[in-house]
Amino acid sequence: MIVFVLRHADRSSEDDALSAVGTKRARMLAHMLAESGVSKAFCSDAQRTHQTLAPLKQALGDRISVTEFSTAGQAGPDGHVEAVVAAIKALPPGTIAVAVSHSNTVGSIVEGLGGGRIDAIGDTEFDRLLVLFIPPNGRETLLQLHY
Repeated sequence: MIVFVLRHADRSSEDDALSAVGTKRARMLAHMLAESGVSKAFCSDAQRTHQTLAPLKQALGDRISVTEFSTAGQAGPDGHVEAVVAAIKALPPGTIAVAVSHSNTVGSIVEGLGGGRIDAIGDTEFDRLLVLFIPPNGRETLLQLHY
C-alpha cells in the first residue's frame, strides 16, 4: 500500500477556504497524483481539505472515492486521526490512498500508520508531502517531499 499524507493547501487568512496560492498548489497536487493509481481519499470536514482534493477528484471522477472524517464533536482531532488510520488500515494491500488533514493531525496519522514521528508542521508550511510505503509483511518506509 502507498499512502500520501499532507496538510491541506495554503489557506486564506480570511476564512476556511484556500487562498489563490493554495488553489494553485491543489492543482499541482492533482497533476502529480492523477496517474499514481490513487483510488481512495480521506479528509476532514474543513472546506480547505475538500478544496485541496477537488482538482484530483475532478481529474479522476469515479476512479477515486473521498471519505470525510470530522475533526469536530466529542472525539475532536484525535477521533479524526483514529478514523483515518482505521480506514486506511482496512484497505486491501496494493491500494494507493491520499489523506489530507491539518498541521496538528498529519503527524499523528503518519505515526498511527507506522511511519514514525515527523517534525511538527509550521503554521505557514503547506508544501510537505509525506509518502508512506506499507508492505504487506515488513517495515514501513516514509519518504518526505515538498511540492
